[in-house]
Amino acid sequence: MLIGDTFNNRAKQLLLKLAERSDHDPDQQIAVSELAGDLGLDRSELKNLLEYLENKELIRIATIGGPFLYGHLHITEQGIHKAANLK
Repeated sequence: MLIGDTFNNRAKQLLLKLAERSDHDPDQQIAVSELAGDLGLDRSELKNLLEYLENKELIRIATIGGPFLYGHLHITEQGIHKAANLK
């Protein structure tokens, strides 16, 4: 998987949308299907983005399963801080 400007921009969009949907609360569980719908991401791209963000410890995958492989996730404190700096 190549990580370039487009990928990084999509990752930023995803992190910002997750921060917004969670009201910047790391305890709030967000459905992956909602994020996919908001951003128009396909299953493969979404999977790669989520794994990238999880490896960076910006998100935490809460449940596995469903049409997008992952069901729900949480933004971490580090992810909230990073999202705030992206604005």
